[in-house]
Amino acid sequence: MRLTYLKLVATVFFWGSNFAAGKIAVQSFGPYSTAFLRFTVGASLLMLMLYKQEGKLPKTNATQWKWAAISGILGVVLYNISFFIGIQYMPTVRASLIVAFSPITITLGSAIFFGEKVTLLKWLGILISIAGAMLVIVRGDFGNLLAQSTWGVGEWFILGAVMAWTAYTLTAKSALKAMPALTLSAFSAFIGCLLLFVPAWQHGLFERMASAPWSSYVAVIYMGAAATALGFIWYYDAVRLIGVTKSAIIGNLTPVFAVLIAISFLGEKLTIPTIIGGILVLLGILLTSRK
Repeated sequence: MRLTYLKLVATVFFWGSNFAAGKIAVQSFGPYSTAFLRFTVGASLLMLMLYKQEGKLPKTNATQWKWAAISGILGVVLYNISFFIGIQYMPTVRASLIVAFSPITITLGSAIFFGEKVTLLKWLGILISIAGAMLVIVRGDFGNLLAQSTWGVGEWFILGAVMAWTAYTLTAKSALKAMPALTLSAFSAFIGCLLLFVPAWQHGLFERMASAPWSSYVAVIYMGAAATALGFIWYYDAVRLIGVTKSAIIGNLTPVFAVLIAISFLGEKLTIPTIIGGILVLLGILLTSRK
């Protein structure tokens, strides 16, 4: 059991460090090629894991292909393009805390589209998280809420990533009824990778690969192998062995790792509004995740 918790914490570290790795990769590859290369690695490894588990690649019917395509478009293409464009234009610390708001939008979406009950405690958590996320976005001054300088390219694309991930998670509830989690993840990653090739090629994929430093290659391989493939396996192992609730609570530490790594390795600054906003977001998520 101790090994399970260690793997889960390592997975959360992978996800948190994904922000810094992405920041390094997009400087050389740009957002489209970074997303494509990440999932070239990730999809290949997930397919290998699926083949090893099943002894062959499972046959899929039209319905399963439909759900894999939807998941690939939302969770791979739209999320990753929005995410990598966003972190080009804003500090990793702020981006990670806005992305951390995703569980709240997922809770709201579940209530709206699936009729899931939202208790008073969860509503309190939602309001606290919204306040925290907005505090991060406006940099501590709510007088700038409607200012054009507040809503830059980075903020809009990171919010777009949150919306894409929310839609992906909500549709996954139906997709997982049609196919197992590993099959869905492998095939959606494969489809997403194929779809990402065209924009990556149009934005100079091969020219960027020829001139990129080794550090950028290490970053995309790390994102594909650790944050995508290995993270998936270890997280679902934890869900199976210790349950969804405990796994999700530890998973909420992702932005904490992201912030610490951004400060330590990217030299980013941590402001008082960002600290307070991050604490509010995490507090709101904890309240929302309680039964």
